Amino acid sequence: MNEELVECFQHVRDSQNSALAHYQIWFTLRGKGKALDEYLDEMDDYRYNDFFHAANIGNYKLMFIETSCLFDSDDRTHNIRTLKSAMIKNGLAELADRFDQELKPFTKLVSNIKTIRSKIIAHKEAYVDPNELYKKHGIKPNEIRDLLNTTAGLLVDLESKLTGDYSGHSVGPTDRWEQATFNLLDALRAERGS
Repeated sequence: MNEELVECFQHVRDSQNSALAHYQIWFTLRGKGKALDEYLDEMDDYRYNDFFHAANIGNYKLMFIETSCLFDSDDRTHNIRTLKSAMIKNGLAELADRFDQELKPFTKLVSNIKTIRSKIIAHKEAYVDPNELYKKHGIKPNEIRDLLNTTAGLLVDLESKLTGDYSGHSVGPTDRWEQATFNLLDALRAERGS
């Protein structure tokens, strides 16, 4: 495999891992049935409250930015599109086709994510009401999770090709950041003696 493909994979992998990490931390802290229900006292402690507000906002915004990076349409950037092109050049057209097939159901979601990122997260477009924009584009957290897990699974398959089926992967569907967030909250609970 040529250096261009490996380099592109590494950049896309990093965006994928980052997007999934930011999604899991944000959703664990704020999602229905997650940490708020069980750990509100720990998060509301005056010593940590500002941290959890900042973590919520920061992870939310970075989730949109990193997910958008994966699906950027600029051919000068490392994204899924340039990765597929490099795959085809390296004899992996069948896998590139699988990327197309498995990501096709997410086309509208990706477009909506990029719109929100462009209008109210990466830029503060004048005369845009964020609530109306969210209502119009109706992104559900589970859809983002499904998109990121699907992308991660495809990248695992590509990484296997790049490493000769080595069993250790640097990318993939995982809940490690969700678990780390719960571990932090458990440690705070233990520290408080709750």
